[in-house]
Amino acid sequence: MTDLRLKAEQWREISRRVFCAWGTPDDIADCVANSLVDSDLAGVYSHGVIRVADYIGYVKAGWWQPAARPEIVRATPTTTVVDGHYGFGQPAAHLALDVSIPKAREQGIAAASILHCGHIGRLGEYAEKAAREGVVALVTASSGGNGGVVVPYGGAERVFSTNPVAAGVPAREHLPFVMDFATTVVAAGKIELTPDKDMAIPEGWAVDADGRPAKTARQFLEGGGLLPFGGHKGYALALLVELLCGALTGAGVPTQSKKTRGQGFGGNSAFMVVLDIAHFTDVDQFYADVDGLFERLEAVKPAPGFSQVMIPGAPENAQREKRSREGISIDRAIWERIAAVATERQVRLDDILAA
Repeated sequence: MTDLRLKAEQWREISRRVFCAWGTPDDIADCVANSLVDSDLAGVYSHGVIRVADYIGYVKAGWWQPAARPEIVRATPTTTVVDGHYGFGQPAAHLALDVSIPKAREQGIAAASILHCGHIGRLGEYAEKAAREGVVALVTASSGGNGGVVVPYGGAERVFSTNPVAAGVPAREHLPFVMDFATTVVAAGKIELTPDKDMAIPEGWAVDADGRPAKTARQFLEGGGLLPFGGHKGYALALLVELLCGALTGAGVPTQSKKTRGQGFGGNSAFMVVLDIAHFTDVDQFYADVDGLFERLEAVKPAPGFSQVMIPGAPENAQREKRSREGISIDRAIWERIAAVATERQVRLDDILAA
């Protein structure tokens, strides 16, 4: 069975139509569809259009409210609290960032918390956006108290979500620095969303239900857990993210061994900090330092097997250029799931596929 390859514009319209058919307003559907397709363009397929059917699954289960709009429920000159009202997560995260950037320009620093929302997607999306606006940003996310699929260091029981961390730093002569990674060895979606549950996975990615190395996706999926990267170091970072995104935001932390799946399950809580360069140092000198360091790194003699030292964010940009030309492919089994939720609401897709 061959993959289905379509242009980015086609995937955006397919996603948008599906979300709208399930009760999502046009502007919110556009925001979510753009987020998913941009993740695919960046090569982060685990956060791409393969999520469409999962998102609708959360809506059908009553965990997410497709028409909900995020709302600022608390604010000071430097802080913002955004309540997503259990709607899609991307609009809530963009709202938090959009109000934090001008606050940071005025005050030097701004922070925002986001709770009660769906999956906010690829964190690098927000780090990139901030860097394009000429500010520095740090973004973190957890599962909002629902827990997840990650075992703590030395444990054999799931507690955390993958608790990713992202950061963006602008440059003038180069693309911005964009760091975005889970605190696990591998993103959960790379295993969870594979159509072949008996696919072999590398040792060190995950453990099975008894804490032994998982050799297949199925062994992980049936009660196993992902491992934190770097052993105790990744565990500590994951715990920090949980404390910032769960305890500090008020969204909650996974204190129970198993939580009943209720409203908001499958979503995120998040915390972000935005810094304005001019409040800390001379702007011209900052950019001279950033670009100078990037040039130094790119000039480093590459190690065997590498063509060049790359700045974080550059690989995703290269993927974006390639996928924009060649299109985005997804597995036919994933496509069938998307087509199924479209068919349930009689969404017409044939005209898009024929374009």
